[in-house]
Amino acid sequence: MFSSDIMCFEINSRKNVRKIDVHHHLAEEENYVENLLKEMDRHEIEKSSLIGLGPLFKGLFVKGKHDGTCADNTAVEKVFRKYPDRFFGLGFVRLGVDSPPLVDELHEKGFAGLKFTIPKKRYDDEGYFPVYQKAQELKMPCLFHTGIVKLPCACPGERVSSFNMDCIHLEAIAQEFPELKIIIAHLGVQNYLTALTLVRLFPNIYADLSGSTPGWRANLTMEEWRKYLWFPNASEKLLFGTDVHFCEFSRNIDIYEKIIAAANWNKIQRENIFYKNSSKIFSI
Repeated sequence: MFSSDIMCFEINSRKNVRKIDVHHHLAEEENYVENLLKEMDRHEIEKSSLIGLGPLFKGLFVKGKHDGTCADNTAVEKVFRKYPDRFFGLGFVRLGVDSPPLVDELHEKGFAGLKFTIPKKRYDDEGYFPVYQKAQELKMPCLFHTGIVKLPCACPGERVSSFNMDCIHLEAIAQEFPELKIIIAHLGVQNYLTALTLVRLFPNIYADLSGSTPGWRANLTMEEWRKYLWFPNASEKLLFGTDVHFCEFSRNIDIYEKIIAAANWNKIQRENIFYKNSSKIFSI
């Protein structure tokens, strides 16, 4: 096959692939939602989650002019109510600060799932079990940030620690709440091998491969991806998520495509990653 033929094949193979983005943050940027919708259309992202982390993350992902708002749960709700066919909300719950009634409140407002990050203690602290129990009862999938967090501005006293967000702490949660759908954000980042083992062994644990471009994935070669994604149902346990400003969508999707090619996955397995797995988890 000539190089021009290969190029045409690669371009055509990326067309007509429905996508659900399970990890996207609402940015406090002028006209962000309108521009985001245009990029979603361009990249065939039918539906996207929206996450608002509130004042501690003020300015997150803003590349243009700040619009003066605060991207929190209230702001997210306004967007998915305005565009219910394009967005679903993941409500931010600060473990160690918020309590189970907030989960009820978010569910009643129409949020499809929950997002956890910067907990005061380890994710598997038993004090957080009532939150997970409530999420399990309400069938709200939970996206857990894993890896390092650097807040836009330093916040001494907030007890921000990547150790508290290590993916190994999700093992106890998966065993205690077997019906709770758990999504490891960024495949554990520095602990990606642990994350892959959790994904392989626990039926209720999934992972997205989201992150900045190339970000944490820069240290992994395609040969390593081929080796790590050896287990039979790997394509049924990984999800498409971006976690970047929409201007990085193209580069982000390229990385997914290269990983899929390295794993030698077929059309059905590719559709699993981009659409079907998320569709099942969030009943879309």
